[in-house]
Amino acid sequence: MENTWGSSDPDPLPGQLTDTPATDHALIYVPAEVTHPEDFARLAAPCLERVEACGYTFAGVVRVWDDAMEMTRSGRATVVVVPSLAHLPHDRRPRVEAAGDPVRADANRGHHTGPDVRTTRNRRPRVLR
Repeated sequence: MENTWGSSDPDPLPGQLTDTPATDHALIYVPAEVTHPEDFARLAAPCLERVEACGYTFAGVVRVWDDAMEMTRSGRATVVVVPSLAHLPHDRRPRVEAAGDPVRADANRGHHTGPDVRTTRNRRPRVLR
């Protein structure tokens, strides 16, 4: 049987996805900095609800971003659910950014690399002559 990643290997690694079509396996990422049990539960609960609502197979909770990336690379998970995009590490690779996201200060240069989208005032477009 062909596994999710297109290989025809009949003996996939334990935990590797093999269903065709595959049910997405979802991890929940809650940063390790969240140490209080009540805070952890407050952040993890909506993630678990999303996993259930989307029909994902629950693959576990990880506290370190690199562990989440390793599980996605190895095929043990295809989705990482986070409580908020603000909980993602800013130095993660690969990093996905939306064009409308505010521009963060560049830690290496200590200043913004562009205008902050949220603080830009609504103005008429400038007329060039």
